[in-house]
Amino acid sequence: MRRNFINLKIGAILFLIFIFYIGLFFISSLVSERQSYQQQVIRDIANEQIRPQQIVAPYLKLPYQVQTTCTDEQKKSYPCTQTLFVAIGAETTDWNAQFKVSDSTYRRNIYKAISYQNLMSGKGTFKAIDNEAKRDYLWEQAEIIFPIQDARGLNAKPVFNIDGKVYKFDFSEQSQGQRGFDLMHLTAKQYPELVQKFQQGFKFGLQFELEGLSEFTFIPTSYEMTYQATGNWGDVKYDGQSLPFKKSSEKRQFQADWKNIALGKRNLENVSLCENSQCFYKILNAQDPVPTAAVEAYETGTPANISGISTQFLEAVNIYTQTDRAIKYGVMVIIITFGCFFLFEILKQLKIHPVQYALVAMAQGVFFVLLLSISEYYAFALAYLAAAIACVGLITWYLYFVVKGIKPALLFGILLGVLYGMMYLLLQSSGKTFLFGSILSFILIACVMFITRHVNWYQSEQQNQ
Repeated sequence: MRRNFINLKIGAILFLIFIFYIGLFFISSLVSERQSYQQQVIRDIANEQIRPQQIVAPYLKLPYQVQTTCTDEQKKSYPCTQTLFVAIGAETTDWNAQFKVSDSTYRRNIYKAISYQNLMSGKGTFKAIDNEAKRDYLWEQAEIIFPIQDARGLNAKPVFNIDGKVYKFDFSEQSQGQRGFDLMHLTAKQYPELVQKFQQGFKFGLQFELEGLSEFTFIPTSYEMTYQATGNWGDVKYDGQSLPFKKSSEKRQFQADWKNIALGKRNLENVSLCENSQCFYKILNAQDPVPTAAVEAYETGTPANISGISTQFLEAVNIYTQTDRAIKYGVMVIIITFGCFFLFEILKQLKIHPVQYALVAMAQGVFFVLLLSISEYYAFALAYLAAAIACVGLITWYLYFVVKGIKPALLFGILLGVLYGMMYLLLQSSGKTFLFGSILSFILIACVMFITRHVNWYQSEQQNQ
């Protein structure tokens, strides 16, 4: 026997743990690669079929003329007429969005994307135009503007009800840029009777159904606004410059309510000068400097500040995130397993060869590969159960021959089963992971200290010389 048996065994165990850690790194890279495939599928669906949706609540775009001074090519000044625009939002609005969410509509092989059908309705009031500034309004060119991120998601033209009469939005000439918004409008030129409505104020109702991918953003333009979103999905994330003042979420149901008096006015100042789809795309995605209500802000390149309300639908269980989190516990699992083997050697005076340690470590590494591959086809909980049973069963069977007894092998099998069960609970604990993990670590070290409280380590080393 070697003289420093315990020290050599500890060194061998630490080396095997290091090799196992490197193996986990490569498995984690495999998870990232598979996740990137899924993200690429979602990007392809967004480019080819449907995108996440953003809509801007309808507002009145009213042109007016002002007398100013222009400069010709010879830098000579001359009087001229310039056409400007003012954006006027509704005084009050009430919006309701009913989402029907599914993860089975858009699929590519084993990969799938979350999509929704949003049945949205709204009502509100535009007040009469107050022309205290004595502007020369061009009423025959006035129009109601309704920008939509991707009109491919519409199954019909949105219906706009003005004082009981129904109109349908049409696409404007500045619509449908390659990466821009689809601008829909109702013009006084097309419906001359709307001029009187625009001047005197009117009540409106709007209803449409819009399909989108994973996220919906509503951008209000009214001075007072209420907004309610409901749907058949439990995992929902709310974002934007206004969060719901009331929300509830169950397994397959959610509801959220907003109320705000500031968002609409701020948004009108930023979208009022947009005349084409590319401008809306830039201003709502904050990529490039765009014109704002203040000319100085545009000249200095200050990006627009758009205030939206975002509802994002998340996967109930993201298998790649969960698998990656499980891998982070892999080192803890192998340390506990090797620690149990080592204690068994000390207490029962039965030697376990480093090759046998290595084979058990490889079996536990395969657990994560099984978990990833099975979870891409079946529910994560079922995949975890199948991979754990396979791994624990294999190791228990192997240990029957290593420790030469059914009882010690079953004891190790039960211990591994409890360990994988605890790891699953940690994966599901979300925000309390750190708390549960620290408690579990304390319990484990307390168990080791209790079991080895009577061990004479010097005597154990001498017995192995």
